[in-house]
Amino acid sequence: MSPAHLAIAAAAAAVLLAAVPAAAGPGSEARPAQLPPPFGAPPPFGSRMPACSPQYQRLLGLQVEAMRRLQQLARGEGNRLCAALEGADALGIDKLIDPKALDRLLSPQQREVLGALGIDLAKVDVARLMRLLGIDPAHIDLRKLTHQCRLSQGEVDRFAAGEIGRIERELLRCDDRV
Repeated sequence: MSPAHLAIAAAAAAVLLAAVPAAAGPGSEARPAQLPPPFGAPPPFGSRMPACSPQYQRLLGLQVEAMRRLQQLARGEGNRLCAALEGADALGIDKLIDPKALDRLLSPQQREVLGALGIDLAKVDVARLMRLLGIDPAHIDLRKLTHQCRLSQGEVDRFAAGEIGRIERELLRCDDRV
């Protein structure tokens, strides 16, 4: 349920609750309806709202920074991954699993680890390795993978944007209190 629908439902419930005592008869006292927090009265003392200490605000700042970084990764690296899948769909699965193409995607540290293990990616037969693992490269649906990649990229971006908004609202709440 969207926040707008929730607010409308809460307002309707408040009107109904206010009407019930009035309809009970002349002996009953009519009291105005008070919506529960966050719509009406301020939260009671000792509520579950976290204290806005400097440490808490610093933690919120770190969370915003982490979510922005996640958003950048989803847009940058996620786009690179999805573009590689789209390119492989156009050129064929063999280009996606080309060891020389994989080598340029590795970080220097990853290359160093593989070198320490004595693994030369240029000599790895990835298609054969996949078949030995029970994966037939011919049955990989790259269009479906590309579609899932783009959907996931968008979902991660939307999640990060939503979290950034939520955390920034919490930071504003703390700024108002301090």
